[in-house]
Amino acid sequence: MSIPIHYIKNYFKMRSYKLLWNIVCGLLLLSSLPTWSQDLQLAGISFTRFPGAQITDSPLDQEVEVNEYNFFLNLPKRLKNEKTILINGLQYRLVTTFTDNNLNLGLDEQHLHLIGYRVMAFHPLANNWSALVSLNPTLSSTFNTALEWDDFLFNGLLQFVKKKSDRLSYGGGIAFTSRFGEPILIPTLQLTIRSENSKFQVLLPRNITYDRFFGRFTAGLQMAASGSRYNVNYSRTNFLNATEPVDKLVYTRVIIGPSLSYRIGKVIQLEASGGVSVARRVELQGSLFDDDNYDIANSQYFRFGIAIIPPEKETN
Repeated sequence: MSIPIHYIKNYFKMRSYKLLWNIVCGLLLLSSLPTWSQDLQLAGISFTRFPGAQITDSPLDQEVEVNEYNFFLNLPKRLKNEKTILINGLQYRLVTTFTDNNLNLGLDEQHLHLIGYRVMAFHPLANNWSALVSLNPTLSSTFNTALEWDDFLFNGLLQFVKKKSDRLSYGGGIAFTSRFGEPILIPTLQLTIRSENSKFQVLLPRNITYDRFFGRFTAGLQMAASGSRYNVNYSRTNFLNATEPVDKLVYTRVIIGPSLSYRIGKVIQLEASGGVSVARRVELQGSLFDDDNYDIANSQYFRFGIAIIPPEKETN
């Protein structure tokens, strides 16, 4: 028995209304929360372009171009105890590569997908301390084959933050992350210093930012690290002209440069940044060869994005 088309249309319409309602409720909730919530974006999309740069360790002087596409969604909810804030988040990142000479690498036109779900809980403690717990199961793969156990990664974070004043907070914790390729356990550090028209924030090992506010405009500087290990399952031609399988690929990079943003209305923000990308690395892993590590020369990058952000808190 077929389902009438108007039932299907009504179903997706109701789902769209529910998602929109959740975003509106999230905006209202974040606008009433403490200062930390103003740093949380509800949704956004972005495009980052890394023009051709030489693979410094490649025997054939290959160059690689990389494009990154990002989408994320965060939906906050206050629990019944009226203290704990629960945030459910989704992330999708697509990394595409192009090499001018693909021999021995096999990188050309590989599509690296990262699909992540994050549940994050923020709970206030005594003496102006708060706890942040984040669990982030992730699919990181080219999806060249059926799903395997190696497609799955797990990231997590436990962090404690002390709010010394409205202008100063600091803390630390521990994270299990694949940001630098292979999943590792690593300590974290947070420091936030605010003034009426600026903010300096350290979130190690993720990023360091400085922002200066000019009404609707924000200008700043940033340094941010990103990366992952991907299950790729493709074949390449080695130096003996034999075909060998590549099981996993690690891609990491750090960006450094200025950033600009402009707020449209109360909740829409346009973002742009550029600068230099450093510490770029590709590692190929396979059962028939020792891991191959390739450094990519430092080069420029540019990024454009749009985000939904919390309304500014009213000041008396």
